[in-house]
Amino acid sequence: MTDSSVLAAIGDTRLVRLRKLAPENGAEVWVKLEYLNPTGSMKDRMALSMIEGAERDGLIGPESTIVEYTGGSTGPALALVCRAKGYALKIVIADCFTEERFQLMRALGAELEVIPSVEGRGKVTAQDIQNMVDRAGELAQEPGMYATDQFNNPYVIQGHREMLGREIWEQTEGRVTGFAHGVGTASSLMGVSDTLKGRNPEVRIVGLEPASSAAITGGAHGSFAIQGWSGLVPPHWDAERVDDVWAIEDAEAVEMTRRLAEDEGIFAGISSGANVVGARRLADQLGPDAVIVTLAVDSGFKYMSTAPYA
Repeated sequence: MTDSSVLAAIGDTRLVRLRKLAPENGAEVWVKLEYLNPTGSMKDRMALSMIEGAERDGLIGPESTIVEYTGGSTGPALALVCRAKGYALKIVIADCFTEERFQLMRALGAELEVIPSVEGRGKVTAQDIQNMVDRAGELAQEPGMYATDQFNNPYVIQGHREMLGREIWEQTEGRVTGFAHGVGTASSLMGVSDTLKGRNPEVRIVGLEPASSAAITGGAHGSFAIQGWSGLVPPHWDAERVDDVWAIEDAEAVEMTRRLAEDEGIFAGISSGANVVGARRLADQLGPDAVIVTLAVDSGFKYMSTAPYA
């Protein structure tokens, strides 16, 4: 008998083609609507992989409390998975992230420890991420706690390879020639790269990072508005799996997020707008025969209190 819980609704999201925002050269740009996952985010896939991997290896049991750091969408996703499976969850989050995330995590039963941020709401820094990581690490030392530790988790790249990457290949019938996606933990980028390049080594993989905190390409180290990206070089990062890395400006990400909603009816978050900026840029480079895929990572409902929707 197949799983009939809410967890069975994770994955197999729709892939849609941009029309009004299509590149002028005629290339195809397809957007996978990851906000159709139960908590409105692709991170549902990650959360499920992390918890089920730990269960398989006997690392958690009924009395375990899961602890994680998050400012993006991993928190709500873990809250859903832990609620469905009966685990307690404690989240460490800085106060620079949107209020909607706090509300959603609490609604799904997570306990939150909120720590001060460097610049306040709406502006994330790499130091905020590191502070959350450090505090979650401290909590993980307490009895009964298990750290999923998304930046180092051993299960997530395989999960994305087997689910997300496979879906993209199958939904494009193997026609995909390029994939552009932002770097948070980098696990989804690595997993999709493994799948697509494993089937066609010529597929172009481009990682995207915030221009004002471009740690991978050696740029600036400031704050940025693209919530969900990390602005640092995460442990999962492997340059051998990526053909190029491009920096995306906050302003162009926000503007593209607005245009996605107005012109395509794709109501997504700022990182999704940034992804489309990168995907269109890749389409321009690869020419009219290109078939580019990117992700609408999460729902615009998590961004109603901030630009481009506020």
